Amino acid sequence: MTNFFLIITLFIVQSVVASPLTDGALRLIQVGNEIGSRDVVMRGQSLLLKGAFDLNDLDAMYESSKQIRSGNTLMGYPPQPRGANEILIKLVRQSYDPALYDYGLYLLDGDGGFVKNEFLALNLFEESFEVHGNKNSAFIAAVIRNESLVPGTKETRRIKELITFAVLNDVKGAADYQAQHVDSGYWRSLSVKSWKDWLANQ
Repeated sequence: MTNFFLIITLFIVQSVVASPLTDGALRLIQVGNEIGSRDVVMRGQSLLLKGAFDLNDLDAMYESSKQIRSGNTLMGYPPQPRGANEILIKLVRQSYDPALYDYGLYLLDGDGGFVKNEFLALNLFEESFEVHGNKNSAFIAAVIRNESLVPGTKETRRIKELITFAVLNDVKGAADYQAQHVDSGYWRSLSVKSWKDWLANQ
């Protein structure tokens, strides 16, 4: 089963057709793991591949990358971050929003097999916001710009645009951050050690 999902890394389709198979496949995998049935898990995995290849479903591709990243004790394969990252990066090139968001967080924390790169992460979050209207990405991009000491990054008008969008869309922590760090009139660094943890605590 180790190579079952790795073949996904060889292909990324261009068009996107939404498929109900992805949700069904994930339910089968979950149930199979809960009852300890390899056959049920394998059926779910087969459906994911069908969604990825036959139906050109990038959701199925993305969920496959998550399966590879976490591994599966029941099926006998360990976590394989390298294979998962190959899929994730190819999805990013397709401007697939969940992949943009995940990759950005990995780059901010230097986690998941990626080297820390705040500038590239900022570009990903801003693409996520501009192309897909992702409110969470807008919030993170605003914080990165406001916290950054890199010349040209701390652009007041852009920061206010991003944080205002996040606040208007009720992103947790956005209103507090705007009041305490953007509109307060003085700069205070958050010194975030783990962005995933920080966001989860908002």
